[in-house]
Amino acid sequence: MLISVLETLSQSRDMKKYLERLVKQVKKYSGCCCVGIRLLDDDGNIPYVSYTGFNRKFYEVENPLCIKSDKCMCANVIMGNTRSGFLTYTKGGSFLSNGTTKLLASVPEELKDQTGNVCNQYGYESVALVPMKDRGRILGLIHLADESENKIPLERVQLLERVGVYIGQALHTFIAEGELQESEKRYRDLYNEAPNAYFSVGVDGFIKQANRGATELFGYSLDELVGRRVLDLYADTPDGKGKAKGVFQRFLAGEEIRDEELEICRANGSKVWINLSVRPVHDKGGQVVANRSVVVDITERKRLDQLKDEFIGLVSHELRSPLTVITGAVNTALTEAERLSPEETHQLLNDAALEAESLSHMLGNLLELSRIQADRLFLHAEATNTKKVIQGIVERIKRQSSSRQFVVDLPKKLPSVYADELRLERILYNLIENAIKYSPQGGEIRISARPEEEHLVIGVSDQGSGISPSDRSKLFEPFQRLEESRSGGIGGVGLGLLVCRRLVEAHGGQIWVESEFGKGSTFFFTIPLSHGLPSENHP
Repeated sequence: MLISVLETLSQSRDMKKYLERLVKQVKKYSGCCCVGIRLLDDDGNIPYVSYTGFNRKFYEVENPLCIKSDKCMCANVIMGNTRSGFLTYTKGGSFLSNGTTKLLASVPEELKDQTGNVCNQYGYESVALVPMKDRGRILGLIHLADESENKIPLERVQLLERVGVYIGQALHTFIAEGELQESEKRYRDLYNEAPNAYFSVGVDGFIKQANRGATELFGYSLDELVGRRVLDLYADTPDGKGKAKGVFQRFLAGEEIRDEELEICRANGSKVWINLSVRPVHDKGGQVVANRSVVVDITERKRLDQLKDEFIGLVSHELRSPLTVITGAVNTALTEAERLSPEETHQLLNDAALEAESLSHMLGNLLELSRIQADRLFLHAEATNTKKVIQGIVERIKRQSSSRQFVVDLPKKLPSVYADELRLERILYNLIENAIKYSPQGGEIRISARPEEEHLVIGVSDQGSGISPSDRSKLFEPFQRLEESRSGGIGGVGLGLLVCRRLVEAHGGQIWVESEFGKGSTFFFTIPLSHGLPSENHP
């Protein structure tokens, strides 16, 4: 479901179409006959902006709801009033009932006017209302309804709560882009101090005017920009000059052009992606004499779109690979059981088990990231035996990678740390797995630890080729993979180090890398010490 939402977002530039596709996806995922999306407007109204399956009369009654005047479950969820003791709200702020008739019968008489019962009146027994959030602000909700009881499991609602964060972020982007377009329309003539790049081009193809934003974007002074041939600003690529020539011909024909994406070449030679809108200017006789162009730098958006597409592709590939091994190994063990020796059967099952463990760990990283993105990461921190955790993880990984040498370098007395043990295991597993990927066959991987003031510093070292300064700066960012992993066929989806960073920071620690190109790398992270508890004796 989460990947489907990301795919829909990457393919959609229109909010209405995005929501229509989203409603269909949620309906298919939930199995409910009715799904709708409500959005909160500036006046407190929460109309359905997209829906499917609802009774027409129900829609006519429910659509005009307003949180300022109506008392109902939708208004409670939108306003975050989800702490009532007699109603079934989730920790994520959703309302869930798989039997509205029974629920309403249990509500005290004096409180029934606060619940609203329209869903029940129209025969919907299973109802869920899931908030869509952006940075803690509730923008609307997803409404699920079905005439059958017990149609909506709590786990499904909890996943939709995590998905609701991505939807909220997408809605925030759509709303912001819509406001930007409206602003461009109102202030198209305000060149000099406009926040975007504005310039005007004559029918001869030369720039007549430009604002400060244009000079900053293209990298030329105003004197250098005015009088320059506009086509010279575009990169010598199909999406640069090739596309720009077509845009210029459309402008000469009097066409208003909006939201064309092109590639320009700045004065320093660097390439930048822009969103270009062009409005022709006519003389009194109706002839085109010039244009007014609005340019927005979308390089970062294009980069993130590319990373997102690569990430989705990588996830699909990395999930398929272990599943292929597991399926092949199990099928062979089943179909060739009489022909295979016990040793061969054991090897096949062992291969399947190792791939299943790898798959489980990958899915665990994805789940941790979704919790973090949804702001639902809860730590169960307690005094934790660091030596036991480190040695346990090393023994697990040894079974999967016998071709590397593992050295555990711990002091004789190792203090306990105050940590969530399962999350500490994940951090170590990710770092050691990362070291294995970039270490040569037979290479040494060293795990060390030392107390330092209020923290324990844990390090994982490899004998790989090291990390270039350009790669070092983006190691812990989303969807990032080293250039070596891209060109060298090293697996992974680029989430392990990001998950490490978020989990370490959630513990109040720090994570960093020290690396000398050509001589390997050491990843360090800190975890708070557990004070007042005895040290662990290390034999």
